[in-house]
Amino acid sequence: MPGPAGRRAARLAAVPVISAAALLVGVAPPALACDGTVVCSTTGSNDNGNLQAGVSYIQITTTGGSYPSRSGPVEVPTQVPPPCWYSKGRTGREMVDDHSDPDLRRLAHGVGENFEDWFPEGYEEHADDDGNWYSWQCSSGNFDGSIQEFFDYVDQWSAANPGQIWVPAGQAPPQPPVPPQILMAIARQVMDDMVQMPIVSFNPAQRAIVRLETWMWFDPAAWEPISVTASGGGNSVTVTATPARVAVSGVPGAVETACAGGGKAYPAAGGTDCSITFSKSSGTQPGQQWHFQVSLTWDVTAVGATLAGPPTVTRAEDEALFALEAQAMNGGTPGD
Repeated sequence: MPGPAGRRAARLAAVPVISAAALLVGVAPPALACDGTVVCSTTGSNDNGNLQAGVSYIQITTTGGSYPSRSGPVEVPTQVPPPCWYSKGRTGREMVDDHSDPDLRRLAHGVGENFEDWFPEGYEEHADDDGNWYSWQCSSGNFDGSIQEFFDYVDQWSAANPGQIWVPAGQAPPQPPVPPQILMAIARQVMDDMVQMPIVSFNPAQRAIVRLETWMWFDPAAWEPISVTASGGGNSVTVTATPARVAVSGVPGAVETACAGGGKAYPAAGGTDCSITFSKSSGTQPGQQWHFQVSLTWDVTAVGATLAGPPTVTRAEDEALFALEAQAMNGGTPGD
């Protein structure tokens, strides 16, 4: 077998018919609408033949994330192509004929390769069989890292997997194990995309009353964990973001942000542990409103691989409320 330098030379030479791999450009998947905040998508085949229907994709499953958000729907994939896969190539007869092609022999000599290394062991045995030889290909577009890191990954992958595999007609090519760190990168990215700041509800909804508690809460669905699992080649990694802490900044007064379960919708028995209380009127502020910020932090954990990225994710939303002196409401109370 050729070493890393030889395998890389063969890739970049773009050898017709039996090139092991090439730097390929990924194809954007068509969108498929789903319910809730998350819009799912699926990946179709590549019209250029680089990714065929038989390719085993990395499957992505998600839970949570279906709650109201000002960010609008977020598109996430249900499957993505792996960095490396086996692509359909020559029939058994074509492989035998290629071995007799003098132009290919000259090409191998020109790139400094052993011509016989371009043909799998026992290729003659499938000359009359119904099926195809599959060779591996890799795409930098499916790899989260630098080009050098991509080449290093390809060298490791190609060293661990046969260059060409015979697949009988009607069968799918194998999907070698996808390294957990690859699955982790995919699951983490999808999870980060899904975690959006939920809409914050208030009561009174627009006009708070000075020194009177203004209730604050989130949709119950926003307090459910968001979980993403990426699976491929027998390996699986799950990344989960669990709502944990609420914070409020910019309020001239008291805030209570225990917000157990995301707070309680007004009215609720027993009061609330999620509120803000303005200490003075907003009459002198821009637009006669107090402008402040509410943030939510999720704790992030992983199963199947070491967590990539920070252990928390925080999202924030700017809010604005009128805060009026009680006498301006002519005796009104929260909820009116």
